[in-house]
Amino acid sequence: MRGVKSQTTDTISFSNVIESKSGEAVEEALVTGFYIDEHWLLGQLPSANTKITLVAEHRINEQLDDNRVTRIALRKLKPSVQIMHCKIMLLFFASHMRFVVSTGSITPEEWSIVQNAVFIQDFPRAKDRLYAANAFSLALAYALHDLSVPHAVIGLLNEVKFSNANVHIVTTVPSGTGGNMTEYGAERLAQVLKEAGVDPENKNLDNIEDFRPNGRLYCVGSSLGLLDDKWLRNMYVCAHGLSSLKLGWPSIKTLPNNLVDIGVAFHTQQQVEHCRYGSEVGEKHIYAQRKTYEDKKFPHSAMVRLEPAVEDTLVHAKVILARMGDSQRTGWMYIGSHNFTPAAWGRLNNKTYYHNNYEFGVILCNVEYSSDNNSVRWDGKEVPLPFKFIWEPYGRLDAPYLK
Repeated sequence: MRGVKSQTTDTISFSNVIESKSGEAVEEALVTGFYIDEHWLLGQLPSANTKITLVAEHRINEQLDDNRVTRIALRKLKPSVQIMHCKIMLLFFASHMRFVVSTGSITPEEWSIVQNAVFIQDFPRAKDRLYAANAFSLALAYALHDLSVPHAVIGLLNEVKFSNANVHIVTTVPSGTGGNMTEYGAERLAQVLKEAGVDPENKNLDNIEDFRPNGRLYCVGSSLGLLDDKWLRNMYVCAHGLSSLKLGWPSIKTLPNNLVDIGVAFHTQQQVEHCRYGSEVGEKHIYAQRKTYEDKKFPHSAMVRLEPAVEDTLVHAKVILARMGDSQRTGWMYIGSHNFTPAAWGRLNNKTYYHNNYEFGVILCNVEYSSDNNSVRWDGKEVPLPFKFIWEPYGRLDAPYLK
């Protein structure tokens, strides 16, 4: 999603997502989002026969008289701080299921004037068959269970053939809501990357003293969390497919800060003020607190500029671009709901991870990068980005947009 109307092939509209090339109607839809505008969404799904399950942190313009809709309320131990931030859709057509992972919520604004990103893959569906589960379908089923999705909806996955799945699922759930916290967030990221073999040089590492840093992370988000050098070190180690729990924090903290190559890309105050749609768009979609940025532990030197692909618009995407190895020509990419924050990926304290949010995203491995950063390719195709992949540190007068 590029944020402005365009006929180029690297943009997509919400109607493109929910329409089938064969003309089939959506029979059943699972829709999640931080915000869901029910009036707008249900207008996009006009068929009276479409069953719709909604999981949202905030529902606006509720259509309570629409009997097609089932609304799910999630269990939270600390409702004031724990949030449902996932942005996925499962669209069940007669012949296939569409798997959609977005960085934007289900509102007209987030699918039109702010720039987001979306991953889509179709999988064959046959109602008269039961397909064998694989790692992808199991991870998806577990994620839906964490979101309290009805068993009847989860059961539809049995009718779908996931053998051609080519991404890896990474989720987060709030601490205290059940599950093993080592299977979520940053530790899940490390597990996926280790199994994918993204960093062969460090794959079997047991001692941080033997760690050979060779990754460079460009981390894009719409929220700026309470970052510090300790958290950046932890995420950097996980980005190489290494478990922070296994290595242990006492050893990880010996990693020099100058070896942690991370750029945190975030809009500046000036960019929000010059947004073509008005600064109020930034007020609604970009979030950072002054006390967070001015905290003495905040790693200000990690901040880099976030330049939208379309001039004078704002980027709401959550993306990590990781270049690995000596040549920096290959690596991986994350897209989903996780901002680059401890609330989304988890914070390691005393051998225990604390997670704040429900999050969902996918990892794309075997990504190819050009030497000039102008090209990102995956699965043989160019990856359209809603931002320019540049590494330009904040200038002396730059400051992030702060509430």
